[in-house]
Amino acid sequence: MNLRFSEQDMQRVKQDWIDWWSGTIERPFFGIEAIDDSAIETLATYYEVTAVESDEMPAERILDQIEQFGEGIHWFGGAFPKFWPNYGPGLMAAFLGSKLNIQSDTVWFDPLGVEQLSEIQPRFDLHNLWWQRVQKLTTLAARRWDGKVMVGFTDLGGNLDILASLRGSEKLLLDLSDSPEEVLGLLTEITRLWMKYYDQLFNLTNGKEWGTSGWSPLWAPGKLYMLQSDFSYMISPRMFKRFVLPDLTACCDFLEYPFYHLDGIGQLNHLDQILAIPNLRGIQWIPGAGQPEPEEWLDVLKKIRTAGKLCQVYVSRAGMEKIISVLGCKGFYFHINEDLMITASKAREFAADIGD
Repeated sequence: MNLRFSEQDMQRVKQDWIDWWSGTIERPFFGIEAIDDSAIETLATYYEVTAVESDEMPAERILDQIEQFGEGIHWFGGAFPKFWPNYGPGLMAAFLGSKLNIQSDTVWFDPLGVEQLSEIQPRFDLHNLWWQRVQKLTTLAARRWDGKVMVGFTDLGGNLDILASLRGSEKLLLDLSDSPEEVLGLLTEITRLWMKYYDQLFNLTNGKEWGTSGWSPLWAPGKLYMLQSDFSYMISPRMFKRFVLPDLTACCDFLEYPFYHLDGIGQLNHLDQILAIPNLRGIQWIPGAGQPEPEEWLDVLKKIRTAGKLCQVYVSRAGMEKIISVLGCKGFYFHINEDLMITASKAREFAADIGD
């Protein structure tokens, strides 16, 4: 793969991330993934859903296409070459039997169709089609690029989100009130299996030697994951404490570099509880569709940093500068997405201005 990123570049970036996790970076820490100027009209967006393996599109061909795209990318700041098997969010539900439906720009899961919660019996199925595909694509990618491209985790999902895919969101909302102990029992088992899937993928991606990444722009030298609970948008803080917090705490104890995907203003009701998790390392704040950009939520960002947590945001250059002018740069990772496809020449000028 003809990367515009050397082994020395990778070592520099990894050291920057290690310093960021330890709190010793004093300068603005940002990342940009930029499209080569000559390819801006022909390359697809980097984060399309991974093509489904088939006779017409075998796993090797999927990687060929990713490789072709990667040769047109420039990485600046803390950004680095990476690939992750992207079959949409919460794929663990498919590992546990939910039917996965994929279209060009979205995915969704069909509930299992059971009448009783007791009929949902999560188990590790070595022969599950989607688990087989993820293992194969992850293994082939790790072998092909041998640490020159970070191979990240597929999006396993959060335990309540996974159960919602298996049960159906409306039914699960009723279950929280009607059968709370059964729900808690299922969540405990899903969390146990989540950790098993994580460890399997950690080994396949050679995480011990190469570190870990995923769909987010973060990298860490140990076990990293962007935890989430999109379902929590629909429940009260009291229910969050009962049904979500135990899983998050267990996962934060299991991981070395746990982050939380705080997605949308409806999750702000739970922020205090999330910030109180001792081993949680940081928060990714995404205000949500139709909401002001992250730099307009300075009170939220300040609350995160005051709690001693790191913070990652997707911002424009102007947004980054506004946050820095009020809150400083320490503890923030700014992933610049000023344009969907920022050109390499524009990114190079930006990086030079910042001094990176």
